[in-house]
Amino acid sequence: MSDFVRCETAGGLTTITLNRPDCGNLVSNQMGAEIAAMLDAAAGSQLIVLRGAGEDFCLGRDTAALRAAGPFRTALETRRHNTEPALAVYGGFRRVAVPVLGIVQGRAIGFGCALAGLCDVTIASDDAQFQLPEMEHGIPPCLAMSALLANLTPKAIMYLVYSTEIVDSQRALTMGLLSKVVARRDLAKEADAFILKTLKRVPASVPAVKEYMRSAPRMEPQAAADFGSNLLAGVLSSAHAP
Repeated sequence: MSDFVRCETAGGLTTITLNRPDCGNLVSNQMGAEIAAMLDAAAGSQLIVLRGAGEDFCLGRDTAALRAAGPFRTALETRRHNTEPALAVYGGFRRVAVPVLGIVQGRAIGFGCALAGLCDVTIASDDAQFQLPEMEHGIPPCLAMSALLANLTPKAIMYLVYSTEIVDSQRALTMGLLSKVVARRDLAKEADAFILKTLKRVPASVPAVKEYMRSAPRMEPQAAADFGSNLLAGVLSSAHAP
């Protein structure tokens, strides 16, 4: 593991920190693989926190490192070195049964914006900014779009992509990218309060909520109700088991 991604686990909490503050936490392919592995390894925790060190959450992928690895002459090479590493990170978020709390300050650009959207709950500071700038370079950000599909409406995603506009935290909140916006000075306090409250929940109830929300929105109403009933029965049974 590199020093560019830190992972700490204590008392049911796993904290993953992007640790390249000097460059805005740009994510290399190696860092992406480490993030995915950390998410998989945190399956036994009750809550995962994703944060970025320094002034910014994440300014995107390390494109300089990608260019140094190229040029990619075939679609297969491009997929192996460019698209698959990003998809591996997104897959890690989708696989993990534990809820992920994103804590965002400063800028979340490109891949960073996608990471903020992938988190189950995202708390951001009031000075946070979000952008998908890829179309300015003639690149359709289909991978980032795939990460946002579960939480943003198609219109919101299309606007972010086509406008390439920098969106402030309040606008991101109305789009569905964020869960809560707080003053920068209160970000750590708000995050700690959410973490403490979640860790005090009945352990089986926490992953049950994520499991429900992962599938229920795409179900017919009766199927969603039945699924919820089965999950609830399982949680109540485990709570009263000898």
